[in-house]
Amino acid sequence: MYSIWCLAMRQLFSFLLLLTLLSGSGCGKTDPLNRQAVSGKITLNGEPLKAGTIEFAPVENGTSSGATISNGEYSIPQPKGLPAGEYIVRIGANDATEQPIEVPGESNKIAKELIPNTYNTKSTLRFRVEDKKDNVFDLNVEAKK
Repeated sequence: MYSIWCLAMRQLFSFLLLLTLLSGSGCGKTDPLNRQAVSGKITLNGEPLKAGTIEFAPVENGTSSGATISNGEYSIPQPKGLPAGEYIVRIGANDATEQPIEVPGESNKIAKELIPNTYNTKSTLRFRVEDKKDNVFDLNVEAKK
């Protein structure tokens, strides 16, 4: 009688353990921030921006993110994406073909910035990320040659 009871308890325990494991799988990780994927194309004077960066900074408190721009395209996948809301967009790109600029009082030289300040350090560009939408932000940056 004791061995039948032990066997029944073992089977019950195994069933409950399996049920517990299965109930936690299949749902994947939940994202408390409800991040959204963001992508787009960036051109400079009508041509794809060869290389650069794009940053999305929240207008209010929140999470920022960014990506590398390559051949005029960027993509931020959902796990590293942005929660719904409004963001200030900053774009940067250095000209690797020109001689670096010497900064007075510093021993380092910096490469010339291709993107005007109105698109990066003094940017007022805004983009709204929306829940469960295609969040595509395309932009043609106009810069003096």
